Amino acid sequence: MGNGTAREPPRGSRSSDVGYWLPEERKTTDSFKIERQESYQCSCSSEIERFGSTTTLHGIRYVTTRNFIPFRRIFWFILLICLSVWLGHGLVAGLNKYLDYPVSTVVTVSYVESLHFPAVTFCNYNLFKNSKVHPNPNIRTVLAALALNDNTIVDWDQYDKFYENVTWNITERAILTGHRMEDMLLECKWNTGQVCSAENFTTVITDFGVCHTFNSRQDATTGLLVNQAGASQGLRIRLSLEQDEYFWGEFTGAGFKILAHSHGELPLVKQLGFSVAPGFETSVSLRHVVSKSLPHPYRSNCFNKRLKYSQNYTSALCRFECQVDFVVQKCGCRDYRFPGDAKLCDPKQIIQCVVPATEEFNTHFTKCTCPVPCRQEVFDPKTSIAHWPSEFVVKELATRNNLTAEFIRKNYLEVRIFFDELSSEEISQVSSYDGLDLQSDIGAYMGLVCGASVITIVEFIDCIIVHFCRKISSVQTITK
Repeated sequence: MGNGTAREPPRGSRSSDVGYWLPEERKTTDSFKIERQESYQCSCSSEIERFGSTTTLHGIRYVTTRNFIPFRRIFWFILLICLSVWLGHGLVAGLNKYLDYPVSTVVTVSYVESLHFPAVTFCNYNLFKNSKVHPNPNIRTVLAALALNDNTIVDWDQYDKFYENVTWNITERAILTGHRMEDMLLECKWNTGQVCSAENFTTVITDFGVCHTFNSRQDATTGLLVNQAGASQGLRIRLSLEQDEYFWGEFTGAGFKILAHSHGELPLVKQLGFSVAPGFETSVSLRHVVSKSLPHPYRSNCFNKRLKYSQNYTSALCRFECQVDFVVQKCGCRDYRFPGDAKLCDPKQIIQCVVPATEEFNTHFTKCTCPVPCRQEVFDPKTSIAHWPSEFVVKELATRNNLTAEFIRKNYLEVRIFFDELSSEEISQVSSYDGLDLQSDIGAYMGLVCGASVITIVEFIDCIIVHFCRKISSVQTITK
């Protein structure tokens, strides 16, 4: 040990056991690792060049081939980058268009032998008959405020004094004091000559108040059928306004509000109905229209679930139900013109809470989610009027009923409701950009920009997989 000669490790022992390598062994191992890394880098470069010369992607070989001058390789590299950006932009634009799910509207008219006649709801503009309103001035004042939605005309101290222990059933009072179809109906005919009467009408409570519905059914299949089109078919009805019985009301006009609607649908007469006036014959030609919205495959864009208060779903009915729920939640009761099982409000609650809450809902409340229906059936009305009755007829009616011509013209009206033709118009949506269109656009962009195809994509995937497999194999060899 004193002569400085290195001592050999014991036979069979590992270099790690003695804490050092012999210089010759370290040099040999490091050189081996460097050679393997250089060999791997050279192999990777050759592999890229080989892939560029064999792939179906046009232009990439001008970048990967080392025999080309640098300027030419740089030019083709920049060109490929620009074309790749163009391709990416096209693919993103096509994908966004597909996810937006654009649709086209298709109108199909089908002619049929017969059509189901809709339910038709009639509402007198006047809510309470003057002769049936209680003679008590306090009650008259309260009902006037109720009809006018006016909080200022009632002395609420007197109201609390007189009605502190009185339970108001405002629905019952509205029906008892409202116009009855037995009094208003003068003449009714169905199709060419079948006589109808007040028994063919059902008293209903709508957003307009007490109304009367002809052909009221829960299912259209049990309703009336129309086998011919034209004004001679359908419903012909003659009504009296009983204008001498008019009382204070929300509307200052005189006439009827009418709505033709699907069976089982809550009639929103105030929102959707059309008006007819005394002294005129109004012809209402209906067009049966079925609208179908195409459901979005990735998000809910239409709705067809049964509502709480109506068998049929429409956006208007959905919003009306939302309004009802809002008012009930805020006031703890419901207006008599609202559907549901909640407790009825008394007149004071209607005037002081329901009316302001309804105005607040219509003005500020926007939390209702009411998408368009996936399917909706409507009866689109087209009205025309003629002066009625003629001078001859008015004289005959005046003589027969011992009335004046002025009274007849102020109170009587006639309405004809019919189909203009026996056809059903279906408005449906079809996809204008589906998966095949997206696939075609992708293929067109790939072919136009870089001459690529699905095979090209598979080649890149295959090259990446082979590259990583070789790298892992090389690392394992080096560590050994």
